[in-house]
Amino acid sequence: MPDPFADLERLALSRPSDQLVLLAPGEHPLCQRLLALGGPAPTDALDLLARPPAHRYPLALMAGCLETLPQATGERLIAALRDLHAEEIYCLADPDLWSAPRMVALGMRPLGVYPQSAKGLALYHFDLYDYKRTPDWLNARHWAHPERWEKTRW
Repeated sequence: MPDPFADLERLALSRPSDQLVLLAPGEHPLCQRLLALGGPAPTDALDLLARPPAHRYPLALMAGCLETLPQATGERLIAALRDLHAEEIYCLADPDLWSAPRMVALGMRPLGVYPQSAKGLALYHFDLYDYKRTPDWLNARHWAHPERWEKTRW
């Protein structure tokens, strides 16, 4: 994983700018790269919490914003994006401040670590449609079969 921003840049440029929200400080390298390529303008994380969007974005990209927020506010931001504002989230975060167990507790899946970047960065992902694996017990063989009610006693 050589460049921590290349993957997010590709994701952002593959979608129309009205279908994604970019949460990053304006001076962040990812912001600068996307703006230079005609990508979306960044949204302030606190503005998103104060004035929620009217619709759910298909994609949310987060880079550099969690490090500037208090832990509780960062957790609120991730929860709001996950529950209300985005179908899919990619988040670049400092693993020293945002550990993998904490991010997993918020529903994020670790995708990888970029140790060779200026400061180590970890990439996390959340997808609304596959965030929870289907448990083994949730299948037809564990449910009642009305056609067998007179034949089998539980």
